[in-house]
Amino acid sequence: MRTHLQELSEKADENVLQRLQRMTKIARNYGFEIRGEPLGGAGSTWCEIRGRRILFLDLSQPAAEQAIAIREIFEETAAVRPHAQAA
Repeated sequence: MRTHLQELSEKADENVLQRLQRMTKIARNYGFEIRGEPLGGAGSTWCEIRGRRILFLDLSQPAAEQAIAIREIFEETAAVRPHAQAA
């Protein structure tokens, strides 16, 4: 059975860059601040500072890996604190 987050990250009619754009938009709607940083292939990550969620996208990774990382971060952070639409 597919989860809601899987449906968010997969659309058959879009290319990788469109998927990445859509995923970053969803992340912003969930209240994440997006920062693109060349992390040397270490992978995208996130942190929360004073209630603000910051998502660091590893720009040295391909767009497909970045989109997958966003989905994984959604799953991880949902376990910490449920996502809410940004005000």
